[in-house]
Amino acid sequence: MNGNRSGHNESAKLDRQDQVSAALIGIGKLFKAVRFYPPGHPALESACKETRSLLAPLLRQGNLILTIRKTGFYWQEEPVASEVPVLRDLAFYFFARLVHRLLFLPELTTRGLEAFARCAIGEPAEIQRAGGLQELLLQQHVTGLFLNEIDLQTVQARREQILIEQGLDPEELDKHPFELPPEPPSTADTENILSPEVLLENLTATQLDPAELLRQLENENSDQRYRLLCQKLVAILPENLHEPDLTTPRKALLLLARHGAEKARSNNQRRTCLGALDKLGSPELLQFFTNALCDKHQHSVGRDNIIEVLTVLQEKAAVALVNRLASEDNSQVRKLLSEALVKLGNCAVPTLVERLADNRWYITRNAVAILGRIENRKTAIHIRPYLDHRDYRVRREALRALGRIGGPVALKGLQQLIDNRDRELCPPAIVALGAMQNEAAVDPLLRLLGSFDPLLKSLDLKRGAIKALGAIGSPQAAPLLIKVLKRKRFWKRNHYNKLRSSAAQALGNIATEGSLAALEAASKDSSPLVAHVTREALEKISARTKNEP
Repeated sequence: MNGNRSGHNESAKLDRQDQVSAALIGIGKLFKAVRFYPPGHPALESACKETRSLLAPLLRQGNLILTIRKTGFYWQEEPVASEVPVLRDLAFYFFARLVHRLLFLPELTTRGLEAFARCAIGEPAEIQRAGGLQELLLQQHVTGLFLNEIDLQTVQARREQILIEQGLDPEELDKHPFELPPEPPSTADTENILSPEVLLENLTATQLDPAELLRQLENENSDQRYRLLCQKLVAILPENLHEPDLTTPRKALLLLARHGAEKARSNNQRRTCLGALDKLGSPELLQFFTNALCDKHQHSVGRDNIIEVLTVLQEKAAVALVNRLASEDNSQVRKLLSEALVKLGNCAVPTLVERLADNRWYITRNAVAILGRIENRKTAIHIRPYLDHRDYRVRREALRALGRIGGPVALKGLQQLIDNRDRELCPPAIVALGAMQNEAAVDPLLRLLGSFDPLLKSLDLKRGAIKALGAIGSPQAAPLLIKVLKRKRFWKRNHYNKLRSSAAQALGNIATEGSLAALEAASKDSSPLVAHVTREALEKISARTKNEP
C-alpha cells in the first residue's frame, strides 16, 4: 500500500512538473505577444487568457512558488524541464533582471499577467532605475504576483495595502476566493447563431495554418473577413519561424506586399495589408530575420528568402541591417549584410546616408561602398565631400562609389582630383572617368596629357589618361593622341615608345581620317612595340567596320 501511495505521489509530482513547464512556456509566449501586439489587441488578450488557463490547475491547489537560477527554474527544489532551451533562456532572462523567486497567487488575473509581461520586457538597466520589477508591479496594482519575496506575511501586507488603495475590502475578497471564469461555449454549440466572421475570430491559431490562411486571403472578397484573416496571419506567423528556409514567412510577406500594391483591391484591404506589414516589421521579428541571415549555418535558399522578406519590410529592414553592420566584427557577416542592403536598394539609401557622418571611419567607408553599389545618382552629392575625408580608405571608397554612380556631381568631383594631381587618388580617378565613358571628362584628361613634363615624371598618369580617352572614344581626343603617336625622342626613348603605343591603342577606338592615316604610318615604325600595337589597332578598326551595318 505504501509503495502504491508513494508511486501515486511521484506520478502526481511529475504531472505537476509538466504543468509548471507548460505554464512557463506560456509566460514566454506572452512576453513575445506583448512585444508584438499593442494593448487591447485580440491576439494579446488571447495570449493572456491562454497563460492564465495554463496556470489555473496549479493555482487551484494554492500558491505557486518558483525559484530562478541562471541555468533554469526550480519547483520544490527540483529542476523544471532543464533540457528545454526555451525555459533555460527564459530563466536567464529573469536572472538578468534580478528576479530570483516568482510567487503566483490564486487571485492572479489576465490583467495582472499582461502588466507583469509589459514590465518585464524592459531593458534590465531601465528596470533597475525604476526600482526593480517588483516596484513596477506595485505601481500597476498587481496583487496576484510577487517577486523575490520569501515572507508570506510581507506579501499579504503588501497585497492588502494595494487593495485598500483601490478602494477594495481585502476581508470581503478573501471570503470569495478567486475562481476561473466559466469555459466559453464551444464552436459547435454556437455555429448556428454566429456569423462566419465571428466564427473565424474565435478560431485558435492552430485551427488555421499559414498555408490555408494564404489560400483564403488570395481569394477573399469580403473586407471584414480579409481583415480577420490578416489578423490571424500576423498572430501565427511568428510561430512558423522555425522553418530552415523560412518559406512560409516569405510567401506571407510577399503576398501582403503584392496585395497592398494591387489597385484592383479595395482601399480597406490595401490598408489592412499595410497595417499587417507594419506589425510584422516589429523590432523582434527584424532582429530574428537579421540573425537568421547572419547565421553561418543558413543555406543559400534560406538567405535569398530572408532578403526577399527584408525587401518587403523596406526602411525598417534597412535600419536593422545597418545597425547590425555597425556593430558586427566578423568580416563574412559584414559581407552578407552589405549584399542584403544592396538588394534592398533605394529604400536603404536614407539610413546609409545618415551613417556617413559616423565618426568611425570603417562605418563611413561601408556606407559609402554600399551606396556606390546601389548606384542612385542622388547620393553623389552626399558622397562627394568624403573625397576629402581624413582617412585614405574612406577617400578611396568615395572615389570608387562616384565612379560607379556617375552623373554630373560625380564627374565634377573626379575632375577636381585630376586637376589637383592628387598623388593618391589621381590614378584611380583617371580609371573611373574612363569607365564612366562621359565626353565631359575629355577636357581634364587632355589637360593632363598635354601638361609640360619633359622628364616624364607623370608617365604612368599620362598613360592612364590615354587609356581613359580611348575608353571614352571621343573624336575630340584624336588630334592630341595623334601628336603623341608621332612624337619621337632619342632621350628616354623606351618611355616615349610606351606612351606612343598607348596612344596607338586608344586611337584604335577613334576611327577618324586623321587617326587612320597616323596609324598607317606608325605601323611601319622603327619601334617594334609601336609598330605591333599600331597594327593591332588597325585590325580592330577593320573588324569593327566589317561588322557595322
